Amino acid sequence: MALLDNLLSDDTLTQAWARVRKNGGGAGVDGIGLDEFGRNALLRLSRLRDQVRGGRYQPTPLLRVELPRPGREPRLLAVPSIGDRVLQTAATLVLGPILDRHFEDESFAYRPGRSVRDAIARVAELRDAGLACVVDADIRAFFDHIPHRQLVQRLAGLLPDGSVLPLARQWLAAPVQTAEGNVRPLQGVAQGSPLSPLLANLYLDGFDEAIAADDRWHLVRYADDFVIVCGEVESAEQALEAAALWLANAGLELNFDKTRIVLFAQGLSFLGVHFDEHGQRAEDPAAEAWLLPPHLRPAGTGNGLPHAVPPPVALPAAQVPAPVAPKLAARTHGGAARPGRGVRHDDAPPPLLRTLYLAEPGAYLRIDGGRILAMKNGEELLSVPMEKVDQVLATEEGAVSFAVLRALLARGAGFVLPGTAGQPPGLLLSAADNRIDLRRSQYRRSEDSAFCLSAARAIVAGKIGNGRVLLRRHYRFRPGGQSPAEAALHEMQAHALRADDLDALRGVEGAAARAYFEAFAGLLPERWSFPGRHRQPPTDPVNALLSYGYAVLFQNLLTLVAERGLDPIWGLHSARRPSRPGLRPDGRVSRADRRCGGAQAARPRRHSRQRLRHRWRG
Repeated sequence: MALLDNLLSDDTLTQAWARVRKNGGGAGVDGIGLDEFGRNALLRLSRLRDQVRGGRYQPTPLLRVELPRPGREPRLLAVPSIGDRVLQTAATLVLGPILDRHFEDESFAYRPGRSVRDAIARVAELRDAGLACVVDADIRAFFDHIPHRQLVQRLAGLLPDGSVLPLARQWLAAPVQTAEGNVRPLQGVAQGSPLSPLLANLYLDGFDEAIAADDRWHLVRYADDFVIVCGEVESAEQALEAAALWLANAGLELNFDKTRIVLFAQGLSFLGVHFDEHGQRAEDPAAEAWLLPPHLRPAGTGNGLPHAVPPPVALPAAQVPAPVAPKLAARTHGGAARPGRGVRHDDAPPPLLRTLYLAEPGAYLRIDGGRILAMKNGEELLSVPMEKVDQVLATEEGAVSFAVLRALLARGAGFVLPGTAGQPPGLLLSAADNRIDLRRSQYRRSEDSAFCLSAARAIVAGKIGNGRVLLRRHYRFRPGGQSPAEAALHEMQAHALRADDLDALRGVEGAAARAYFEAFAGLLPERWSFPGRHRQPPTDPVNALLSYGYAVLFQNLLTLVAERGLDPIWGLHSARRPSRPGLRPDGRVSRADRRCGGAQAARPRRHSRQRLRHRWRG
């Protein structure tokens, strides 16, 4: 089905009208409000469809609206008519899922399952990992200066067909009604248009890729507000240069009056939250409940921060001290690019999966109005929008309607039945997968021993580095402030990168695991006995919880690998155990895989921030 046919379908237009009505807002230049449009909505939707199909559709001029802002210039909106809003919302419903899977992890605004809270949590995470310097930047009048030609080119390059491009061009060129008359824009997207947030994310996706390509820089972008968190001032200066260069080449520019390099120790304001080296708080106390994630809210009445937020002050490079804590563990080593970065597949799922866990015995899943409902004995236990579910994992006996399964398959989501009592897991995926060349490449690479060793080195070194970061984060609040395994793990990480054969690499991996779990035991309360890692079977509650966590991670990786078009049975060596995925649910690999260092053919892209999870227990 062409994208335009999908956009103009009864289901899409009806859903779009429901969303426009729910969002509210006033009439456009034609004076038709929501109530008047709704009195004969079906007829109006049918006329819109006929006008588009017959080539007679012309968007009405946009209504200029000024929103006052205390102490600042008013925000200028350009509001479409109700009918145009419905069509643009329908376009967002159709194009959003296609474009969103191309967007980077560093983008948090206007995306399903992401929010301002997640962006704030990511900044706090980077600060707590020891990164001290921040590029606090502002794009000058971003929405008003997006070039139309480049934007449409990027849109055309990602869509399976060009049937909606004429509509997109019409919306971009729609005149704005002002007191002086109608003004036709030559650039920019209208703030107030339902499609503008999606187009804004699309245009800045290349910026996200350019900044994230360097592992010294950690971008957090929310629409046109962004910060780049770095470990050193020199790195921050280079990040600022790279950002300015990319924006200049894209027809945009930084507002250098509002752009600076600051330290967390000086204080930073981002998305209505004040950060410093000790914590964070909402600048408006009334917004704290919805702005700050629960684990970041200060205890009691405050967190010791002053109520007046001082403006950040940029220091000359010579006056900025070195980072006050160790840098984040390197994402890559030896200057190599991150696995997955730059490898793009049109139907690749998000880096981490939003999972609905079906864990209530006797529950029944069904579809109602684009939402998955969990029912039991006629009672609704949970209602989740379908677009926020990437896989369903059924851990208990229950029932699932065919409509749910068809909806999951239609959007490329998976349905997983975990393996029990030694039985392999089951995975339901769409059969409409023609990525044969990708799998052929996977099989060929598995025969390349040099590639196997290189991949295994990177994965083992990354595993050790992640362990170091976790231990550092928790031991810094304990006497001495340093993990007892830090020196040993640092040395083993370096050895892993230099290992010249797989046997040596496996030895380093095993020694690092022992050192890590010995230090991990020191983080547990005395009442939690942890004699070390025991897998089969777990001998204590801590080992049981670890094994459960590995099993959940395994199910997610199994779906992720399969949905990326790769063969989950086939790791990086041709010898495989029949009907056994290369990844083992206990976090280990099969003996055949050990010949290739346990490295798998697919590895999720970097994504430190946890995405939304749906869990219910009844």
